[in-house]
Amino acid sequence: MPSSRFVAVACLVIFAVTTLAVAPAVGAPPPRPLCDACGESFAETAGAHGVEATVVESTATVQVARNGTATWTVRNTLREPAAERLRANESLRTAIADRAMWDVTLLGSNVSSDGVLTLRYREPDFAEPSAGGTLRSGAFTESHGYRSLDGLGADRLTVVAPDGMTVERTVPGATVSPDRTRMTLTDLDRYGFLTFTERGDPLGAVWSTVALLALLGPVAALNAAVLIGLPTAVFGTVVAALCGAVSWLDFDFGASTEQVGTALGGLGVLTVLATVATAPVSFLGTADAPLVGAGVGIAAVGATLSVSAVRDRLSYRTVLALAGAGLVAAVGTAVVALPVFQQSGLLRSQRVFLGLLVALFAFLPAGYALGRNRHRLALATVSVGFAAALFQQGLPIGPLGLGILLALVNGIYGVVVVACGTPLLLAGRAIGRADGRT
Repeated sequence: MPSSRFVAVACLVIFAVTTLAVAPAVGAPPPRPLCDACGESFAETAGAHGVEATVVESTATVQVARNGTATWTVRNTLREPAAERLRANESLRTAIADRAMWDVTLLGSNVSSDGVLTLRYREPDFAEPSAGGTLRSGAFTESHGYRSLDGLGADRLTVVAPDGMTVERTVPGATVSPDRTRMTLTDLDRYGFLTFTERGDPLGAVWSTVALLALLGPVAALNAAVLIGLPTAVFGTVVAALCGAVSWLDFDFGASTEQVGTALGGLGVLTVLATVATAPVSFLGTADAPLVGAGVGIAAVGATLSVSAVRDRLSYRTVLALAGAGLVAAVGTAVVALPVFQQSGLLRSQRVFLGLLVALFAFLPAGYALGRNRHRLALATVSVGFAAALFQQGLPIGPLGLGILLALVNGIYGVVVVACGTPLLLAGRAIGRADGRT
């Protein structure tokens, strides 16, 4: 049993990690549009200063300099009497303009005779220098920008590249001018990075990629360690304990490969029937289709093992390929079976379940390796399968936030997969031992 001191230290570590993960999300400012001084956001700021402003149209132009500094020019078309009041009262106009845009320096403002309020700002850190003379901007991302983003703010926003440079990587949904000196957005529903490279540089795309990797590589590595590495370590520990218990108990059913194939076929059919029977009461939720797919895949593996040509050529690679074929059958069946369960399109939870099938079917070749006394290969097989299943969920490119809780959920997935994969492990081990006796 672990000592009380060890338990106390473990609790403190978990508390500290959780606090560090949650604190940034709790302490972050409220979501705001990219252009605070545009549109409705500007009207709200004006209202806080006692001016009821209606913005008819709002545009913004961002001129980027080679040192990464950006000059914002915002034009808000106002209705009267707000336009007249701001035109006549410079101090009020300056107070509103200075408060409207965060993290920038107000350069000036004016109101034209036709009611267009023009605001000019300087933002010193809009972009930063990177590899190969590339400029990289994270202003259009939630994670690497200055705040949590809530849309564009302006009806149209145009970013102008520095002199002698062109837009290389653009934000999703943007349009780029033919000479690639301007990028225009009319909406911001997908976030992304923006890069500028030297005009005419044949390696511009390469430098842009290197610039992003230099920023995202360490973050992605940390996220992978927490979201994939930790759960996989837990998963591997549980699997190692299971393999050790199976070897110590020395289960030997004395079954032939053909009998194992029959058993797997029966297990697959039983899984399908049980899932279909419980579907009307939604007992399994969105796992219905993936489980039906798993049942079909397992049954297909069992049917294949009944073929004498397969039984005569068994090896770790053969069993691995057989598990891969079963996985393909499982995923294909699950996708086709979605309409049967009144579902259209794969939900995120179903994509997670289908990814976990990779780890599930990896138990069959792992069991074969265990049956041939190749314990390390058995552990490596299922661990790689589980890591691949977690990787397909995707990795956030920004701070983890509540990622430690997601890592815990992934660890729970691992325990469930071990429980479900145990029959395949035992079947694979039986195949390996039977093959060793021939």
